[in-house]
Amino acid sequence: MNLVWAFALAITSLPKESNYEPSRINPGISVISSVVIPGSGQLINNAQKRGEAMMWLDGVLWVSYASFSWYRNNREQDARLIAKKYADADISIKDPGYYRALERYNNTEQYNEDIRRRARELYPDDPDAQRRYFAAHGYFGESQWQWQSDSFRVYLYWQTRRSARQVGMTVSFLTAGLVLNRIVSLLDCIFFLPGKGLGKKIEFLPTKAQPGIELRYRPR
Repeated sequence: MNLVWAFALAITSLPKESNYEPSRINPGISVISSVVIPGSGQLINNAQKRGEAMMWLDGVLWVSYASFSWYRNNREQDARLIAKKYADADISIKDPGYYRALERYNNTEQYNEDIRRRARELYPDDPDAQRRYFAAHGYFGESQWQWQSDSFRVYLYWQTRRSARQVGMTVSFLTAGLVLNRIVSLLDCIFFLPGKGLGKKIEFLPTKAQPGIELRYRPR
């Protein structure tokens, strides 16, 4: 529901056009354009102010997305270099579970012992299945690690990966903002541009019984 209110507020707060002249271009072109580049559909339809507002917002979101993504990836890479230096970890491994295990266990022996226990719990009466599970989920050979101390694991590696995850949450919010901006631009092109027949019949008004916004449709 929060996205609905956000969309309603975004539509109602868009800049109004004082000298709007409807475009003669096929409406389908402006709709498709608004999905690819938010605001471009509005510009095609001569709604300059609201089109420019959406395009500026999209630009800010993309720059922020690229910046935070770069920072997140660099923090993750820093964490892997820490694991290589202080735990002799194999950072060529792509499995995310390997790097999560490096956060929790001081060495591979502790991790593998936990895998043995889990295998016994999953297959209490099947030693062969236990061995297969252990072979599939344990780490051996070059993938083994041994932290030089807990402080390196906790205060260097874990803290670095934690900061990467926090930045990753910001990247997720920015991704949602990019999608929402396209949805707003698309629906604005379809329903709410001045001169659109359906847009003239739809309005958002405050509710009287309780705080909120209601959608009203006027058939005439």
